[in-house]
Amino acid sequence: MVKIRGLRSFSLLLSSCALAAGVAAAAAQEPGPVRETAEVSLVEVPVRVVDRNGAPMRGLEAKDFTLFDDGRRQEIVGFDAVDLANHTAAPGVAPPPPARRRFLILFDFSFARPKSIVAARKAARDFVLDGLDATDLAAVAVYSVEKGVRMLVTFTSDRAQLARAIETLGLEAPRAPGDPLAFAYDTSALHLGPVLETNADGAGRADAQAALIEHLQAMESINHARIDEYQRGRVRNLIRSFGELGQALDAVQGRKDVIYLSEGFDGRFLVGTRESDLERQWLIQGEQWKVDSEKRFGDTPLRSELDEMGRLMRRSDCVIHAVDIAGIRSGGDAEEAAPRTFPGGAENSLFEIANGSGGEVFRNANDLRGQLDSLITRTSLVYVLAFKPDKSRGEGFFHELKVKVGASGAKVSARPGYYERRGFRRLSPFERNLSAADVIANEIPMEEIPMRVLAAAFASGEPAASVPVLLEIPGDRFLSGQQGDRATAEIYVYATDSDNQLSDFLVQTIALDLTKSRPKLLASGLKYYGELRLKPGRYRLRTLIRNGETGQMGLSVSSLLVPAFAQDQPYLAPPLFLEGAGDWVLVRGRRNAPTPNAPTDAGSSPLLELSAEGLSASAEPQLQPGSASRVCLVAYNFGAPGGNDELRLNGQIIAFDGRPVQEGLLSIVGRSTAEADGRRVLLLAFTPPHLSAGRYGLRIFVQDAAGRARQAWAPFRVP
Repeated sequence: MVKIRGLRSFSLLLSSCALAAGVAAAAAQEPGPVRETAEVSLVEVPVRVVDRNGAPMRGLEAKDFTLFDDGRRQEIVGFDAVDLANHTAAPGVAPPPPARRRFLILFDFSFARPKSIVAARKAARDFVLDGLDATDLAAVAVYSVEKGVRMLVTFTSDRAQLARAIETLGLEAPRAPGDPLAFAYDTSALHLGPVLETNADGAGRADAQAALIEHLQAMESINHARIDEYQRGRVRNLIRSFGELGQALDAVQGRKDVIYLSEGFDGRFLVGTRESDLERQWLIQGEQWKVDSEKRFGDTPLRSELDEMGRLMRRSDCVIHAVDIAGIRSGGDAEEAAPRTFPGGAENSLFEIANGSGGEVFRNANDLRGQLDSLITRTSLVYVLAFKPDKSRGEGFFHELKVKVGASGAKVSARPGYYERRGFRRLSPFERNLSAADVIANEIPMEEIPMRVLAAAFASGEPAASVPVLLEIPGDRFLSGQQGDRATAEIYVYATDSDNQLSDFLVQTIALDLTKSRPKLLASGLKYYGELRLKPGRYRLRTLIRNGETGQMGLSVSSLLVPAFAQDQPYLAPPLFLEGAGDWVLVRGRRNAPTPNAPTDAGSSPLLELSAEGLSASAEPQLQPGSASRVCLVAYNFGAPGGNDELRLNGQIIAFDGRPVQEGLLSIVGRSTAEADGRRVLLLAFTPPHLSAGRYGLRIFVQDAAGRARQAWAPFRVP
C-alpha cells in the first residue's frame, strides 16, 4: 500500500491536473511525411523544370533526368513529382521536405519609403492569407542597416502568426521573446482561433498605419543624414547581411524563394555611370587617370561582394525575387508616386541582387498580388531526385551538382551544389534555430535522443483546459558525445490546432551541472514537467529535445484531444502509472503567459508534489509480471455530483498494435466522491500477468449506474 497523507488530499492532488500529464506518448506518435531519417546517406535535389513559355513542364519521369555530382554521373535511386496545382498528394498531406515550397517575405526598412512599405504590407498579408497552398511554409523578416536581417516568424504554416507579424511591422519588438525558434510572434494571437483581422478597417488600421509610418520616417531621417558619407557602407552592409542570410538558410531543406520588398539603392555603386562629355574626351586623349574609375565602372570590391552573396544564395538553394515597391500605392492613396531618389539606378540594383541568385525583378508593384500569383503557378511543380553520394569529402565540403533534362525546350532550375553537413558547434545560433525549426515544421524524424511524451487535458475552471506535459529523456542517450561538465537541454513544445495555427507553446533551456547530476542522468534521465493551456479541440503536439552542446535531437509528434468539459459529457483521462521517484533529475517547467494574470509556474502543479509522496508519473513504465503497480484514473461526469456512486471498471491488456491480449487485473485502492465540476479520482492497483518482453497497453473501461461509459489506455513495457 502506498503511504499518502489522506485520500482527500490525494484526490485534490491528482485531479487539479497534476499527475495527469497523461497520454500521447511516443507510443502514439504519428509518422511525419518524410521517408528518410537523418542517418541515411541520401541527397535529395528539388528540381523545377519549365518550358519556353515559363510554364511548369509536367509528365517527366526519372529516365528524363541526368544528375552529376562533382562531374560524376549518379544513379537516381529515388524520384518524386510533387504537383501542387493538380493536387496529386492526398489533401492535407505535406510534400516531402525537399519539395515543400518556402517563401521568405523580406521587408527592406532602409531602402524604401514609409508609404511604399505600408502599401506593400497589405499585398504581402493578402498573399499569406489567400495566395499560399495549405502545405506551403512562409516566413517574415525585416532588414535594416542598423540591425541587419531579423527573422520575425520562421518558416511555418501558421497564417495567423505570419499575418500578425506583417500587420505590426515596425510597431514594436516581437511579443514572444520566449520562443527563439520564432514560431510564435504575438502570444495575444494564441487561443483565438480564426486568423486575426486586427487591422482590417477603421480607426485601428489607421492608427497602426500611422504608427508604422512614423517609425519608418524616423528611420528614414537617420538614413538621409548619413546618405552622402555612408552610402557605400550601407550598401555593403545590405550585401553582407544577405550573404549571411543565404548561408544560414542552407540549414533549411528545399528551395527558398525570398520575396524582397524594396525600392533599391543607387545602382551606380555596382554598375557605374555613363561617362560625361569631358570624361569621354579624356579617354580619347589617353588621359584615363583623370576618370574616377569607381564612378565610371562601379565599386569593384563591392561588386565582388555582391557576386559572393549571389553564390552563397544559389548554393543554399535560395532565389531572391526583388519587388520594386517604389510605385505602389496604399489603399485610397491617389497621389502619384514620389520621384525616385536614384532614377533608373535603383531598378538596376534590384536587378543585380535578384539576378545573382537566379531570380527576377517584379517592377509593376501595383499588380504585386498578380505577380505573386504568377510565382505560385511557376513553382507549383517540383521534381525531387535522390541519390547516394560515392563518398564523404569532409564536413562543410561543397559538391557541385548539375542536372540535365532530356526534353525539348526544357529550362532547368536546381541548386548548383550542396554542402556536406557541418558539425553543430560550427553553426551560428541563427543556423541552429533554423535547423531545429525546420525539423519541427516538417516533422523530420529524429531519434538521436529518444524520449517519451505524455500530455492530457484536465478541467481548469476556465475556457482553456490545463494540459500538463511530461517528458522523459533517457540520460545515457542525451549525454552521448557530451564533453565537459556542463550540459544544456533545450526543450520545445508546440501545440497547433486543426487549422495549423499555434495555440500554445513551451520553450525552456535547462543548464545541467554534470558534476552533480551525471550519476542520476546515467541511471535514469531527465524528467521535465510543463503545462499548456488549450481550448476544446483537436491538436497536434510537436516536441523537440536538443542537447545544446552536441546538437543531438529527438522529436515526438502526437495527437491530443481537449474535450469540452462544460458540456457535462463523460470523459476519461488516460490512466497514469505511478512509480517511485527514483534517480530521475526532475525539472519543473515554466509555461508561457499570453494573457495578464495567467499562471506561469508549472512547478506549483501537484505533479511535482507527488515527489513528496515518493511517487512520480511515468510515461511508459517497465512493469514486472506478478508485481502490483499503482495507477491513477481521473474521470469526469460519471455519477451524480457529490455522490459516491459505484463505478464498474474493467481492464484489458492490448498488444501495441491494438489487439487484445488478455484481461487486466485491476482493484480499487482508493476513490474520491464526485466534485462539483464532475471530477472523480480513483487509485487503482494493476498486476500484470506473465507476458513476454515487449510493449503493451492497459485499456480501462468505466461505466456508471446510468450506463454512461468511456475507455482510455496507457502504454507500459515488460522488460
